[in-house]
Amino acid sequence: MTLKFYEFTGEYYALIKAFSKEEAIAFYKENVCDVDSRVVQVSTPYAWEKFQPHLGELTIVDFLEKKVDILLQDTDL
Repeated sequence: MTLKFYEFTGEYYALIKAFSKEEAIAFYKENVCDVDSRVVQVSTPYAWEKFQPHLGELTIVDFLEKKVDILLQDTDL
């Protein structure tokens, strides 16, 4: 199964990797904000472009690891 990337742009921003949109939404509601948010699937190159400036505090392993996780989130959280 392949991980996909989902960008949430509602009340709180998040870039989440998950195996499905439903899984990403559930993870967002549990770990970021329980309010419905606009979510779109984004390409791997787009997700990498957003993620890359944060290398140092995060690693390439965080990006490639085969587990559902938040790659980026709103700094107001």
